[in-house]
Amino acid sequence: MLVLVFVVIVIVALAAVPVFKTNQEEYKRTGKRPKGYYLSLGIAMGIPIGMPIGLALDNIALGPALGAALGVAIGAAMEKKHEKEVRPLTDAEMRMKVRALWIVII
Repeated sequence: MLVLVFVVIVIVALAAVPVFKTNQEEYKRTGKRPKGYYLSLGIAMGIPIGMPIGLALDNIALGPALGAALGVAIGAAMEKKHEKEVRPLTDAEMRMKVRALWIVII
């Protein structure tokens, strides 16, 4: 079972590398972040914030869910604050996003 978890982590990491590279290249070229960047950042910050909440409530599964909800709120506020610094997704980024979604679904 541990091997399966490790394999999934490696696959997700390998799928994420091209996305990060493309985002960095576009940021260097335009000076703007892609749409949804700050929302993703908020969720990524919210989940670890929710972990101690889940531990305190003695319900480990509830923590990340509350953290993700909190992260969506934080990310949406950040997205609105930086709306002039946000650009639409390029076709390549959109394809990578769809590909990553399929990997997560499978």
